[in-house]
Amino acid sequence: MTIREKPFRPNNDELTRSDRKSALKISTGLTKEEILLKDLKIIAKEYFELEKLKKTFSRTILKNIDELDFSQFIKYPRFYIKEKFLKKPLLSSNLRGLNVVSVDGSSVTKKFMNVDFSFLKGIAVKYYFKENHIANIEYFPDLSGFNNYFVQGNFFNRDENTVDIKVAMDMKYIEINLLNKLIKKSDDIDLIIIDGSIVIMPINLLFSKDPEISIKYDILLKEYHKLYSNCKEKSIILIGSIKDTRTSALSNLLCDSIQLLKPSYSKLSDFVKVNYREIIGFFSDIDLFNRILSKSERSCIFICKREIDKIRDTGIKKEIPYYFPLSFYAFYLKTTKYDTPCRIEFFMDEKDSIEKASKKAELISSILQPISSLNEYYGLPIPQIEAHKRSVFKPNEVDLLLNNLTRILQMDGISLLEKRRNRRPF
Repeated sequence: MTIREKPFRPNNDELTRSDRKSALKISTGLTKEEILLKDLKIIAKEYFELEKLKKTFSRTILKNIDELDFSQFIKYPRFYIKEKFLKKPLLSSNLRGLNVVSVDGSSVTKKFMNVDFSFLKGIAVKYYFKENHIANIEYFPDLSGFNNYFVQGNFFNRDENTVDIKVAMDMKYIEINLLNKLIKKSDDIDLIIIDGSIVIMPINLLFSKDPEISIKYDILLKEYHKLYSNCKEKSIILIGSIKDTRTSALSNLLCDSIQLLKPSYSKLSDFVKVNYREIIGFFSDIDLFNRILSKSERSCIFICKREIDKIRDTGIKKEIPYYFPLSFYAFYLKTTKYDTPCRIEFFMDEKDSIEKASKKAELISSILQPISSLNEYYGLPIPQIEAHKRSVFKPNEVDLLLNNLTRILQMDGISLLEKRRNRRPF
């Protein structure tokens, strides 16, 4: 039996009343045969109907793309789309002589009954492009690009969520600290790509009741502040490349913008016919813009991560350099025909104009396009791919480290007891 939080109900009456009743019944389960012969078909039918509506909505946007002009709203501070168009084509830069850095890390935590051990690794790669598709590659801090490991034990009794947060913060600190060290060592970096967001981790950690997490968050804030300052001082473009996200931030902004344009039966009537305010709730940004953007196109820029403002308004922990005079922007970039768009984030000084932010988005797009389109089915920048390949843990690496740790403990008569779910006799 499949239970859906928000069941989709097509407007037509193709599903019979008994089928809908069966699909939404939660008091009893179904047999395997009933699911195979009936319930799965209902779910597939619902999804098929939803896909038809999504395609209709996407075609409606493309049909009315010229009328979706946000010029009159951009000047308002609380209108967060900051370009008049919804999408535009890209130009490609000549990358000759450009130095592009990417950083990534990975972590594996082995959890036992009374202790947790975490293994972490972080690597930065530096591409010097001789031509668009020819580059020299260097690694930092390890020349081979494999050996920058960290291991830590959590001996305090904490819930699993707290342990995961602590490890995630340590991993992020390793990456940001690595970049700051590389910037100090190099004077020729033009662009830095972070795998993920360039904005600090969730602000709620600032108020954590766990003293260790609170302290770590303070330290992480300072390291981020140092990175932003280093990039501004040395004119380095810092971007975050997010390959997978379920956020609907830009989709919701688009819905609000259409509403501000006041669609009626004489203006933007197609949106009235498709009931755009309801349909938009079924889209993530990547889903929507994968349908709207073609290869070598980007979306409009929009202000993102507004929770950063909460740091400025916080009256506690004044020892933290909590005031970041920055504005964070994002846009979606589709570099290949058969892959979904990436979310790209960057920052500007608060005093910078919207026109300057738009020009920076153009520059970033023109650099990313030629280094992200080598494979039509995977549109990520090649430095980001290389950093991930070097940093990700192989199973035998973790086994080697853990087995040696286990052997050392056993020499002192200590055995690690795995959690019950991992040592079932059946």
